Amino acid sequence: MIEYFEMNDSMGLASIYERHIQFNAKLIKYFNNIYRVRFGYDLSEKKGYMFLFDKDKALNGEYNESSLFKFSESKSYIRISSKVLVDFILKKFNLSLDGKNCIQFDANYDDLKKCICIDFGGEK
Repeated sequence: MIEYFEMNDSMGLASIYERHIQFNAKLIKYFNNIYRVRFGYDLSEKKGYMFLFDKDKALNGEYNESSLFKFSESKSYIRISSKVLVDFILKKFNLSLDGKNCIQFDANYDDLKKCICIDFGGEK
């Protein structure tokens, strides 16, 4: 029986730099009509979740504004600039840049959770 390779077009990379988190071009399409993002995590699963909020959801008063992050977008990446968030992630997941420019992890869009899931269990 012939089986075919299927490209997973929701798979991408999350790169953690000293002052920002960056998602590669494969994940840009999920940021259409998105206004702010919010980070959540599960230490037992070694996963981080970047929840994507449109303007109505971000501004409805349900979420503390300081927990919602702005992002910048180019043709090849999405960048969330927040040294505080990066430091939090490095500490929570016991990660270190150790003189490296960045550390990279698999990331994909999770249809059930409606967020980008970052696998902190294995550095690329």
